[in-house]
Amino acid sequence: MLEKKQIRNSFLLFILFLFPSISFASEPFHNIQGFYGERAAGLGGAFTAIADDPSGAYYNPAGLGFTYNDRISISASNFKDVKRSYINIDTPGQIYSQTHQGFDPNFIGLLKNFDRWKFAFSIVNTYNYSYNRVDQVNYPLISPTINSTRNYTKERYNQLLVGPSAAYLLSDKLSIGATLYYMNDTKEVSRTQFQQFSDLSYVMRSYVDNRKTSGLMPVIGIQYQPIQKVSLGMSYRRIFVMGGNRLYNEVYADSSRRPGTSAIDFIEGTGDGASAIEAGVLTQRPKLTTSIPQTSELRFGIAFFPTSRFLASFDMIHTTGYKSKRNQDEISSFGRRVTYTINDTEVRELTRASTTNFAAGMEYYLADTFSVLAGIYTNEPNTKPISWTESAVDLYLQNTYGNQVQANSGDTSLIYKVARSGTNPRNEYSRNKGLSLGFSWVTSKSSISVTYIREVGYGNSRIDPNSLAQSFEYSAHSIYLMVSSRN
Repeated sequence: MLEKKQIRNSFLLFILFLFPSISFASEPFHNIQGFYGERAAGLGGAFTAIADDPSGAYYNPAGLGFTYNDRISISASNFKDVKRSYINIDTPGQIYSQTHQGFDPNFIGLLKNFDRWKFAFSIVNTYNYSYNRVDQVNYPLISPTINSTRNYTKERYNQLLVGPSAAYLLSDKLSIGATLYYMNDTKEVSRTQFQQFSDLSYVMRSYVDNRKTSGLMPVIGIQYQPIQKVSLGMSYRRIFVMGGNRLYNEVYADSSRRPGTSAIDFIEGTGDGASAIEAGVLTQRPKLTTSIPQTSELRFGIAFFPTSRFLASFDMIHTTGYKSKRNQDEISSFGRRVTYTINDTEVRELTRASTTNFAAGMEYYLADTFSVLAGIYTNEPNTKPISWTESAVDLYLQNTYGNQVQANSGDTSLIYKVARSGTNPRNEYSRNKGLSLGFSWVTSKSSISVTYIREVGYGNSRIDPNSLAQSFEYSAHSIYLMVSSRN
């Protein structure tokens, strides 16, 4: 029995890197998730000092003040293909890859002009990831006592913004504006894992984790045109979480266990509390997180119009970090024995590092109705750097000391657990860069544009707490098809 448990522990890594959700997190590892509107995508997101179409409601609502037509803008199609590659998993040359493909609308905007007042309404689908996967491995060479391992995974992560905007043209050179978005952020995950051994015993783990968070995201902006050929823009936004709920349910069964109350483990939790029964031990766990990070974003932009056919723009985007702390201690009981466990207070699921990104773009009209757009941008990670040395030290401390200190007195135990770097859910660090290329056909009444986005990145990750850090590569392709009309 002990030998079987050791084999199962050694095979844990193999199971984990087959389990894609460990690194495909509901809260993205980067702050730039996409582009919204006709011209912003082609300019690589350098749109803060322009913002003169309905998508300005998102980038800088003050830019709406410099529009002179009623408009409807729809990004009807946004195809995104993402690939994450984890290199040298367990053994040199072994690569584990995740892929995501999505085809979704990501922006709808309406704009109405009332002289100096401009009003807009927009719907922004900032990200929408869906992931389904079935993995099966039969008779793995690294563990001959295992017959088969099966994993079934279904995941969906989505954030939707809906709200009105208003802008006022204070003068021919200065405009102010504001947008108030209602935010809905959801996470839906279900997984089942089954493993059978050569003696026909088996283990099975199945769980669901659903979260829904609501909030407000106000955006305020200002735009100034000191001279005819130069425009300056600035906008500020902040996430305010108003409420949320979460439900987590897990069942674990091991056929090698003796029948009785300890044969099956149950874990259940909500935003109000959580508890677990594992191998007959009852544990009161900390309540689950129902929030998302309440970060702020500040954008500065400048645009230059040297001729009627050409413009260039530049943006700097700074997103603040975020950290939340609360009591996460646990109390366990088994018969007369009681154990109190002191855990780190940081809610690492919500921890974000600050980022500063840059974008630059250009637009040139080859003809009166046809233009080409191009841009470049950075997309820095909102996670902490992950190093091989740190992972090696973490594994040494875990194997030698168990990362905890324990004191006993009769039937009572007190445990202090040191937070492990390997169990940090923010376990991916990739510095990304991207480029855009777009084409737009424009008339006095309508326009249509197609834009291609390419984003790549390199860094490190640690998808298994019992392994060393590994190299990581990010690759994404996106195609935006945008249509608008004017009155």
